Amino acid sequence: MLTINYKQVYETSESGEKEWILILYDISANHYVGVPVYSKECEGSIYLNSINKYAIPNKIKDYNRSKMSRCIYIQNKPLKLSKKDYAKLIVSCKDSIIKYLNENVDEDIDGIAYLKWCRDKYNLNKEDIQSDNLKQNGIYWVNMGINIGSELRKLRPVILWRSTGDKKTWTMIPLTTKKRNDNYYFHYDLECLTEGSAKIENIMNYSYKRILAPYFSKDKLAIITKKDYDEISKIIERYYLFK
Repeated sequence: MLTINYKQVYETSESGEKEWILILYDISANHYVGVPVYSKECEGSIYLNSINKYAIPNKIKDYNRSKMSRCIYIQNKPLKLSKKDYAKLIVSCKDSIIKYLNENVDEDIDGIAYLKWCRDKYNLNKEDIQSDNLKQNGIYWVNMGINIGSELRKLRPVILWRSTGDKKTWTMIPLTTKKRNDNYYFHYDLECLTEGSAKIENIMNYSYKRILAPYFSKDKLAIITKKDYDEISKIIERYYLFK
């Protein structure tokens, strides 16, 4: 399997035709973010002296490792960007993304909500939250942000079901703020709250940094009962293991 390194140039057939791309960073073991590079200047391009190529910042996109065929070498050495040019390119990519959002995000409430969530995510990532104080099976307010289509979003209470060993990532079960009282077996009306149902079908893993505050019931942190825990466990087993 081809080894992929940051700041180096690779040949890919992602778009159906062969092209050279400069890798900036990875988003999974097999997916990377990069920009196309060319030998000649073209519209929207910037010159990168260390590789003697032109890159187009506003065409930054995701690339699949399986579509990359080879690393590009010049004089028996990988074509690699210098630290100075890398910093220059990152700034240009940032500017192009901001320009795109400014020109394309609607000037209405939905547009403002989306841009505010972008800012909030940045701030959440910088905050130093004490994960050790979080209680398993406790209920907390969590910022789920602006998601796609009908996915759950915005601020909502969740059950902290279980965590990784360092408590940095939690499996969370979103709650409604009213009893559902419906016939869906994957909606469970909680015993620990007078209002609220667990939506088992929306169970997700999230960073602890999305947790904003405890959810209080009768002036203390709401924690699910043993019955709640047992019933939810049964539903999870049925829903995800098809039992």
